[in-house]
Amino acid sequence: MFRRLSPPQITVDIVVAALFGLIVSGIELPMTDGMPPVIVIMGMTVALALRRISPGLALVVAWAAVAVQLTSGMEPVPSNIAIIAVLYATGCYGETWLRWAGLVSAIGGGVLAATYLSFFYSPGGLDLRNLGSVPGIVLGSLIGSVAAIFVFTLSWTVGLLVRTSQAAKAESIRRQQAQQEQRLAQQSVVVEQERNRIARDMHDVVAHSLAVVIAQADGARYAQKNNPEAMDTTLATIADTARGALGDVRLLLAELRHRQGEGPQPLLTDLDALFEQMRSAGLDIHVTKTGMEQQLPAGHQISIYRILQEALTNALRHGNRFAPVDVGVTWQESGVAVRVDNAVASVPFSSDAFGHGVPGMRERAALVGGWLTAEQSDNGRFVVTAYVPVPNTAQMGVVR
Repeated sequence: MFRRLSPPQITVDIVVAALFGLIVSGIELPMTDGMPPVIVIMGMTVALALRRISPGLALVVAWAAVAVQLTSGMEPVPSNIAIIAVLYATGCYGETWLRWAGLVSAIGGGVLAATYLSFFYSPGGLDLRNLGSVPGIVLGSLIGSVAAIFVFTLSWTVGLLVRTSQAAKAESIRRQQAQQEQRLAQQSVVVEQERNRIARDMHDVVAHSLAVVIAQADGARYAQKNNPEAMDTTLATIADTARGALGDVRLLLAELRHRQGEGPQPLLTDLDALFEQMRSAGLDIHVTKTGMEQQLPAGHQISIYRILQEALTNALRHGNRFAPVDVGVTWQESGVAVRVDNAVASVPFSSDAFGHGVPGMRERAALVGGWLTAEQSDNGRFVVTAYVPVPNTAQMGVVR
């Protein structure tokens, strides 16, 4: 029955109603005598104060004040304007039953007000001995009813339209929030899937390195007795292999889950095969390689391969297949930079068109200490740029 309002809203309603009561009291009370005018003013003022916190109670109070006004034979007074605000509140803030009650009140109140005024202002009132006055009263009631119903239902309709507009706005906000949450959830799933995929990749690297360490350690046990000079070479191999494995293990964050991979993982030596595969799928790929290649751990090589693979897949799915795709691989002293530049398809696509692949590529680059950007340029091309640093010698080692 009572709506939740903030303290400022309640304060505003009380102040507005108090000012309204003071103004209409100064106008009405000097011209009338007795308690009915005071009751009507108080009732309309209270109804105005309650219109937002309890539209139903405000409607009841307004009807009670009208009943006092009608039974006491009072003429229309300025305080009756509060009825319009109460009807607006029933349409804007009321529940379903109250909205219907407000509409009935607007129609019934309009008819009642017009009929009352017709009798009130008719010369001599309704005189049954002078039936000639009856048609005039009836005609005045009909015309007045149309006018009063129009005013009352207009205020109720405006309240209903405001309610509908607010509901539509709130629904739009909820829909946008739901879409945003859905996009975040999808990106989280993509990132998690990519981490699982990285874990499978790294499983092969670490498993291979540990297998080499174990084999060399077993060989060192026999070499200690038969060939002591081979101990240095064997221990160096173990140290290099373990150091390389340690660098790869550091790529695995605590969240990564270890799973058995399926088959060997791709390295930089497999890039040419990847380019040929994408060309056979319909892409016109132009590859540019600059700089002197450096030795990278297997984990870094896998990350570069997967980034190029995903970028080219996006170009195939979302780009213009009839325009060339420029792929650049630049070797620097501190790392390797890759760039995939493709034309955007003529059919417009949303900013989320690459939303499933970009988070995974960023995760790939971040896990090896690099970075990745993916954005559409003003000239209608989509550019993916990534940088993967080369670990220092102490971190890298040799994976045999």
